[in-house]
Amino acid sequence: MEARTTVYKSIKTGTYYVQPYTIGPVAATWFGEPTVIGPAEFSAKIADAVITNLEKFGKDKFDAAKAIRFSPREQRDFYEQHIEVSIHKPSSGGVIIFPLRRDGGGRVADEEDAIILADADLRDKLPDAISDALSRAT
Repeated sequence: MEARTTVYKSIKTGTYYVQPYTIGPVAATWFGEPTVIGPAEFSAKIADAVITNLEKFGKDKFDAAKAIRFSPREQRDFYEQHIEVSIHKPSSGGVIIFPLRRDGGGRVADEEDAIILADADLRDKLPDAISDALSRAT
């Protein structure tokens, strides 16, 4: 399973949340507290936060007691209050950033809308690529 993380942006406050994942019992799942980045800190901190969270993927063993859980109402409210991009690190290297759009009660990505960056470009281009992807997320 390829490493992944998600960047959420609060529609109301502009605050960013970089959510770590681990390998769950069925699929990749949220695991651990997100890295919180204020709007003014985005350019300076987002690349390191994303890279760190991608490196964390699968290092912690899934434990249901530590997993983040929302009630159906809390989940719906969270998705209504945030836009998001999903970031994957394929085994071939680099990252793929997917702007996510609302579809029914969840979110989906369109392959043709993905942004691909090489490993050598991550520190320099990741903030702009995430910002661009978030501008296309709904």
